[in-house]
Amino acid sequence: MQQAEQYWLFAAFCCVVATLLLRLVLRERITIQSSLWVFFSLAALVVLAVVPNLTTRLAHAMGFALPSNFFFALATGALALFHVHTLVTLSRTEARSITLTQELGILREKLDQIESARARPAPGGTPALPPPRKADAPHE
Repeated sequence: MQQAEQYWLFAAFCCVVATLLLRLVLRERITIQSSLWVFFSLAALVVLAVVPNLTTRLAHAMGFALPSNFFFALATGALALFHVHTLVTLSRTEARSITLTQELGILREKLDQIESARARPAPGGTPALPPPRKADAPHE
């Protein structure tokens, strides 16, 4: 139990970070989907801090001479996974932005064609389309 008392401050710090993250989610500053990785990582860190013998056994079982080396390898792996997740999210956002920009361009082109057809008089001297109704006219 002596070792568990050494890491209580680290476990408390992880809990404070998780609480701050939860507040950001509740205030809709960040999404739940993007914060789940961090919640799981913090939970794992709290478990490793509260049960340090588990860390030592896992480290030796995976071939690490020191638990600290295991911890840093684990942290590096977690950061790599965070980075890949962020890249996937960014790529999806960029693709969606490109699609929306293209759709907006197509809609503007169609709107310009409709407006030019209304403004052009028909061969008989009357406009090709009736003028827009009051509800269709832009508000000033």
